[in-house]
Amino acid sequence: MTARKTCAVLLAAGEPGQPGSGRERALYQLLFRPLIRWVHDSCAEAGIENICVATGSAPVDVQRELPEGVPIAENAAGMAAFLAGHRDADVLVASGDAPFLFPEAIEEALAFHREKGNDATTIAAAWKNPAAGEEQLYDTRACWFRGEALLAALEGGGLPEQPLTRDLTAALREGGAQADSYWLCPDFRVALRAADRQQLALLSQFAREMVLEQLYSQGVDIPITDGIIIDPRATIGPGTQVLPGTIIRGETVVGKDAVIGPNSWLEDSTIGDRCVINATYVLGSVLEDGVEIGPFTRVRPGSRLGAGVKIGNFVEVKNATVGPGTKSAHLTYIGDADVGARVNFGCGVCIANYDGVHKHRTTIGDDCFIGCNTNLVAPVTLGDKAYTAAGTTITRDVPAGALSIGRARQVDLPDRAREHQKPEK
Repeated sequence: MTARKTCAVLLAAGEPGQPGSGRERALYQLLFRPLIRWVHDSCAEAGIENICVATGSAPVDVQRELPEGVPIAENAAGMAAFLAGHRDADVLVASGDAPFLFPEAIEEALAFHREKGNDATTIAAAWKNPAAGEEQLYDTRACWFRGEALLAALEGGGLPEQPLTRDLTAALREGGAQADSYWLCPDFRVALRAADRQQLALLSQFAREMVLEQLYSQGVDIPITDGIIIDPRATIGPGTQVLPGTIIRGETVVGKDAVIGPNSWLEDSTIGDRCVINATYVLGSVLEDGVEIGPFTRVRPGSRLGAGVKIGNFVEVKNATVGPGTKSAHLTYIGDADVGARVNFGCGVCIANYDGVHKHRTTIGDDCFIGCNTNLVAPVTLGDKAYTAAGTTITRDVPAGALSIGRARQVDLPDRAREHQKPEK
């Protein structure tokens, strides 16, 4: 016998009597992802083939937070059309603001639902509260339905704009259908929802702790958790130390034996082994092994720093490749550039990459020495082992091995300084 297919309807339209709109709550951010995306991804990980999100009005904001191609039901007719196409499936109806409906819970409840031959199986949770000394019961507002029974209940009573799982199961029971509950114990977190911002803060605390527990088990060193927020999509290698005030977002990958922080922000970036990142922003970039960077530094999207690069305080790198062993200790802007290996940037170097209309690239060869306060007016190319004198403005290419001096000649005017001094009293 062929196994029944599965689909899900995620309710992002909210419920009557709750503060704020459901669409708004479904978009609450939990560890940098909206709640609706947590629920969607759990369903996908549980193997549910087709997922529809019921938004009610204004679906655009919800749509942009979902993978491409996820259907949106803006009204009762849209939901009915989706369900009609899955009449022979098992249908999960779940709230879009309950992010801890874990894949395991979905799968276990489905197995129970099918084993019992139920028309409806509510996913519920029981938890022994140590403080109260009694068992507390939680309603997850998630339910597996047999597609035929669900459609019959909805069509019989008129399809509501905002169907609630408790109303649907009650309607099925009244019609003589077989409805039951699958109890999860002791993980009550599956029932937690963000009905308001205060509850969202509680969810954030749980989510943060789950991520930290996972990282500890993988050998990550987090001696003090103050101010640390890590996206569950991020991966961090063993032996890496994460220090207070660090925020890691998106699908960031950090290698082994690195030191991240304090007060650093990593987003959608790849960090190699043994890197040291102190009070630094790294956005959409790659840092190879052994990079040392910070404090007070920013690496903007599209950058790649080679192995052993050292970037110091108040340096900004943007859309640039920097070769291995290159150093820029302080107060420098490296933008839209391809920099070779073992280059030394003096203090105050600026790559003038923007002419007001277009961005231009600069190419710097290996083993170059860029003197303090050099301006490189793009597009220019410096050959290998080229030198620029301090205070030079480069407006044309510099040959390999050449020393370039582009500054006004110093002129000393004897005794003229007194004209600019206050007279002595």
